[in-house]
Amino acid sequence: MLDLVFEPDTAPLRRILHDFISEAPDGRTIPELKRYALLETVYRPAQVIEAVRQLREAGAVTTEPRAINAKTRVNLAATPPTTRPSAEQGALW
Repeated sequence: MLDLVFEPDTAPLRRILHDFISEAPDGRTIPELKRYALLETVYRPAQVIEAVRQLREAGAVTTEPRAINAKTRVNLAATPPTTRPSAEQGALW
């Protein structure tokens, strides 16, 4: 039996958009991301907003304003400093 999936897995789209956003120092607008999805990927432009929302929830990007619409600018989130285990913690293992 064939399992039908109405919405494809958009994890690859999120990775593609993240890379595309990282190429622009000032970030990208939603229309830019939708156009890129249409012309350069197999995904539909309508899937961009949900992908950006998921990236934002994961802390990978920020949006200004918070509501995602045609005027929204999407930027990479500042990367948090990596934490190293303390010497004491390393001694426990």
